[in-house]
Order: sequence, then structure tokens, then C-alpha cells
Amino acid sequence: MILFLLSTLAWGQPPEYTYLERGMEAPFSGRLFNDTASQLLSDQIADATDRCQIEMDYQIGILLAEKEQEINKLRSQHKLDKQTLEAKVQALETRIQGLEKIKTPPKKKLWFSFGLITGVGITIAIANAVN
Repeated sequence: MILFLLSTLAWGQPPEYTYLERGMEAPFSGRLFNDTASQLLSDQIADATDRCQIEMDYQIGILLAEKEQEINKLRSQHKLDKQTLEAKVQALETRIQGLEKIKTPPKKKLWFSFGLITGVGITIAIANAVN
């Protein structure tokens, strides 16, 4: 049934336009195109606003999607950079702690006593050697 109704549209009249040069008379009174062409033009004018709005929505949607993708890419890059830097900081803090353990004597009192006794002993030895 629908095919029967749609098939009548296929046999419709094509629009007829007449082009005039300056000074020529129109071959018929009124419009310079037939009723089918007139209907086609009025439909195009009526649909122009809708088509413009649809095209504008489409282009805005594309731009928004591109910007959203760019924002997500930047967020991802920022997250990666932040994690990389945090890993570097953690590695450096671990290295610093290891170096601090190597630098600091494990028994401060022992080394202080050893340094004091050695210093007093060397001073006495130098004093005896000079006299």
C-alpha cells in the first residue's frame, strides 16, 4: 500500500523554469515558473531554517566532541606526567634515605668517644714529642 502511494510521487511533473534576457516578454502571465517549481521553492524556503539549524547543531556537536577529546587527552597526559614525577620523587626519597643511613654512624656515642680519646691521645703524644 505504501509503495503504491510513494510511486505516485515518482511520476510527478518536473519543475519548469524559464530564463529571460533583458527586454524579453514572459511566455505566461504571473510567475516565471510553473506550480511545481513554485511549490518546490516555497518548500525550500520553509525548510531552509530547519536545515540551517540542523547543520549548525551538527557542526557544534563536532566541535564539542573534538574539544572534549582534546580535554580528555590533556587530562590523561597530565595524569601520566604527575604519576611519572611522583615515581621519580619517591625513588629520590628512597635514595636519600639510603644515603642518610650510610652517612650517619650507627652508634654516635661510640664514634664520639673514639674521636675524643683519639684527639686527646694525639695531643698528649705531640706534647711529649715537642718537649
